[in-house]
Amino acid sequence: MKTSIKTLIASSLTAVVLSSALFITNVYATEKSPVKISTASGFKRVSVKGNVEILLIQRKTEGITYSDDNTGTAKITQQGNILRISSVDKNVTKLIVYVNDLFRIEASENTVIKTEDKLVTKYLQVFLKGNARVELNTRTEGLYTVLKDNSELKLSGSTDNHNLVMEKTPKLTIDRFAALKTNISSEESYYAVEKEMASINK
Repeated sequence: MKTSIKTLIASSLTAVVLSSALFITNVYATEKSPVKISTASGFKRVSVKGNVEILLIQRKTEGITYSDDNTGTAKITQQGNILRISSVDKNVTKLIVYVNDLFRIEASENTVIKTEDKLVTKYLQVFLKGNARVELNTRTEGLYTVLKDNSELKLSGSTDNHNLVMEKTPKLTIDRFAALKTNISSEESYYAVEKEMASINK
């Protein structure tokens, strides 16, 4: 069961800055009336860090809600097609993120991300570092995964082409996953990709 959410107006609880390119919202899940973040839409990249658990559900309309058992708080920002979610709360922040056409997932620190059903998209990139754990059931034409540190990725579903870049310590589990072609690269390739990502995100 998923909790319906209302936007908080009080400035002491929520700070919202709107422009054509950027909005910033602080959301507090400890309120009796949970919060709905209705302004998040059109995003194709989801970047998550901190003590956060995300359930990804694919549907036509994007959106974010807290799960019924949430006890934490999160900060959500959107810039262009990038949705960023972070939390420094000691309690786990549990969110349901509704996506339509997702292109990239970035997870770091203690983030946990799972898909409810199969996530269908043409191309998907997955970047994991820190202690991030992702369970992904997907069907794609192209899948690009980068694993670093103590991150874990569990894959199921199928893809035509899977490009995998990983260090020695991350953990990859294949569970009923099929790829017509797989290319595995060394950790040196990871640093080249990370450098490119850093220049893009400046």
